[in-house]
Amino acid sequence: MRKRPSSPPIFNAVKKGAAVLLAVEVGIFAGIYHVYHRMNTDRDFRYYMNNNYSFGLEVFYSVGEFFNKNDQTRLLDQAVWAVQQKQKQIKED
Repeated sequence: MRKRPSSPPIFNAVKKGAAVLLAVEVGIFAGIYHVYHRMNTDRDFRYYMNNNYSFGLEVFYSVGEFFNKNDQTRLLDQAVWAVQQKQKQIKED
């Protein structure tokens, strides 16, 4: 039987590094998709993002408006949040 020559250690390190990099990229993609899906389906989460990470919400609105010129998500959210703020002020008085 012939023995196969072993690959150089640097090749093994590159293979492992590429596998780790791929796993990290898949994890980051999954995390970004999860946040996008929540922002796309949950107005309360968009309100949280508006209060804490407004730049992220602005990117979400911009992407939606880029792909659909008639996207009214921003306007609907602002209208609902304005009504909620008025109701909150009435309750406090």
